Amino acid sequence: MQWDDVNGPMTYFGVVPVNTDRVIEVGEYAKLRADELELEVKVKITEVDGGELQGEITEIGPDPRVEANGLTRGDVVSFLEQNIVTLYRN
Repeated sequence: MQWDDVNGPMTYFGVVPVNTDRVIEVGEYAKLRADELELEVKVKITEVDGGELQGEITEIGPDPRVEANGLTRGDVVSFLEQNIVTLYRN
């Protein structure tokens, strides 16, 4: 899957104040987007290996009628930090 590169800093969501300086950790959630497919997914990060991350898809949207390119909840996808639209901090 080819995820969009975020043009600028990612946004953060979590208990205020959100620590934006901490490294990305296993167990956090991230939103990824593929505009060409009109697809957004939310993943639970399962592996952080240097620059590459992996996550299990927990939500697919924004419109459930949009073709998800064969992706389903529970699938594991790879992505980079610059592909994260929103990082949900624990």
